[in-house]
Amino acid sequence: MRKLTWAAATAVLSVGMLTGCSSADGKSGDSAKASAGAAKETGKKDAGKAVGKKDAARIGTAGTACELPVSFEVAKGWKPKASSAEDARMLAKLYDRTSAKASCAIDAKPAGLLGTMRVWTADRTDKSPRQVLDAFMAEEKRVIEQEFSETKAGDLPAAEVTYKEKSPILDEPAPKRALAVTTPKGTMILILTAFDGGEYKDMLPAWELAKKTLLPVS
Repeated sequence: MRKLTWAAATAVLSVGMLTGCSSADGKSGDSAKASAGAAKETGKKDAGKAVGKKDAARIGTAGTACELPVSFEVAKGWKPKASSAEDARMLAKLYDRTSAKASCAIDAKPAGLLGTMRVWTADRTDKSPRQVLDAFMAEEKRVIEQEFSETKAGDLPAAEVTYKEKSPILDEPAPKRALAVTTPKGTMILILTAFDGGEYKDMLPAWELAKKTLLPVS
């Protein structure tokens, strides 16, 4: 596995793990590994405790960090930020995505984890969750495995997919997960992107918290 500093790896994840990003930041492999390890351990000491309901903040409703067709709880330490119009345009171009627009990014780094949950939304209300998810996944470029399931997000019918995609910077595929729901105010796709398999496992409790607390916005 290629060794990256915490800062370099975060930069890669901030734009969806761009093809061609590298770890050329002037540090040797050993010092880069030590730097990343120290930073992660500092933040991850309490990461396993950061999914309790009392620690969570709800986003999605008016006046919160991200206004969405749904609301859900974000685990302690995760930092949500609404996507600007410029960010949405950049990501649409980056992914060649037309089925949905980027609306919110929830950064796991403050919780000591290397990854994000990103919310994509669309105005259409006439598609089933599976149709929404199929359209979204058709725009993913490097998928090598995928498994769909019908599920619930809160009380809403939902479609979920676990998949792997070729990583532009690692020798192993990166695990990912996406969830789609349809509401009277539009559709939402929540996607989990982690730096590697270990980060993915550590991020799953926060994913499950968002999933089980999801509500349509009235």
